[in-house]
Amino acid sequence: MVQISRFVVKEKIYQTKDVVTIRLVPIEKFDFNFKPGQFVNLYIQKENQPLLARPYSIASSPSNKEYLELTIKIVEGGRFTPRVAELKVGDEVKIGGPFGKFFFFDEEKMKKLILIGGGCGITPFISMIRYVVDNKLNTQIVYFYSARTMDSILYKDELEKYAKENSNIKVVFTCTRETSDAWKGERGRVNIEMIKKYVDINDKEFYYMLCGPPAMVSDLVNALKNAGIKEERILHESWSS
Repeated sequence: MVQISRFVVKEKIYQTKDVVTIRLVPIEKFDFNFKPGQFVNLYIQKENQPLLARPYSIASSPSNKEYLELTIKIVEGGRFTPRVAELKVGDEVKIGGPFGKFFFFDEEKMKKLILIGGGCGITPFISMIRYVVDNKLNTQIVYFYSARTMDSILYKDELEKYAKENSNIKVVFTCTRETSDAWKGERGRVNIEMIKKYVDINDKEFYYMLCGPPAMVSDLVNALKNAGIKEERILHESWSS
């Protein structure tokens, strides 16, 4: 039976004009155990309207016992996310889960990870990276993060800090629609040539984890397979806003 628990909004932080991070704490204290990369169902009740729920990957690390963090893109005219936008500190929501098999599942086996995500597809990966840092694991991570513009990159300062302070973590930012000359990172979508620029794809120890829009994920999965990466080393999850 699915566990559904009552939580309250502790903090609400706008990462960009249309992406919000909410930090939730349980009303009745208990250990909410999950694996980095898993997701929950967020339930929000609005007065005189039906209870609605949507799945969201957890952004916080399992090591963080202070709060549960979700980062959500607000879709104008959407059915659910306007309810997220209306949440205030102190409001109650319900959480179901955790769920999902897309997670960092074997610390001994998965010593090398290539993470590829765009937009809010960062959430399972920031959970994994935080977990690796929190527990001082030797897991080697190369994270390719794709955003439309440099202003839409989520968790940028935190990711740069992790990469600077941990030799086993490298972050590659790329922007698909940035026009400013001030942007010094990669440009365009993540593709096999960009991956080869930073990673030896002949290294058979790497696991590839992809999270983002279905078209992006499908194209990259096919490109990785065509490059000789075995299917069992490619884990992926798609989402749509």
